[in-house]
Amino acid sequence: MPRVRSLVSLVLPAAVLGLVVVQARRLRLATTMEQDHAAYWRRRGRSPGDVLLVALGDSLAQGLGAVHPERSWAGRLADAIEARDGVRVRVVNLGVVGGSVADVRSSQLPVAPLTGPATVVALAVGTNDAAQGVDPDDFRRDLDAVCAALPAGALVADVPDLQRGAPQRHAERLAAVAREVVAAHPALRPVALEAATHRMRLWEVGPDLAHPNGRGYRRYGRAFTAALGMSAVGHR
Repeated sequence: MPRVRSLVSLVLPAAVLGLVVVQARRLRLATTMEQDHAAYWRRRGRSPGDVLLVALGDSLAQGLGAVHPERSWAGRLADAIEARDGVRVRVVNLGVVGGSVADVRSSQLPVAPLTGPATVVALAVGTNDAAQGVDPDDFRRDLDAVCAALPAGALVADVPDLQRGAPQRHAERLAAVAREVVAAHPALRPVALEAATHRMRLWEVGPDLAHPNGRGYRRYGRAFTAALGMSAVGHR
């Protein structure tokens, strides 16, 4: 028995230290993601393509939390379109870290290339509104204005499940508002993001513990591709 206690006293601190080191590395990685991901999408926006995908929203469009930015919902949606249609997709990703629906309305819509015969527009926003406690009526007003400006067939998501606490409860309210607003614009395609993100697992969370990782973004990709009547690409 003393020998077992001695072994535990040696192993437990080592295990704790190992976890601390791993998390420190994850956090260090997270600090470089914002700039790295933004640079990737700038390059992707300059690349040629047969189809243009315009992504609007927040850091989830950028793919923060995933080591590879192309595993964001925008990247996965582009992959699915390429796989289905045998085309090359150019992605203009206007999502920004900390973006709210008011930001989409005031800053992203004015510069978004929304028209064209081979243009797909997709929007996911609301997580920052939920975290900041934005009034549901204000959220409704801004989202309604955004939806009114989007072309027919645009994909508009409700708000993801934020898993716990006051932000999660507020996200539920905003998700319900988003579904009502999109339903009032029947030319748009609703994306069931809240349902897709229920009960995210620890192994689906990124190094900052706030965003999905590549595995978690599979849920987002499936929701968007389902809204287009497509199957999600299985790799990555």
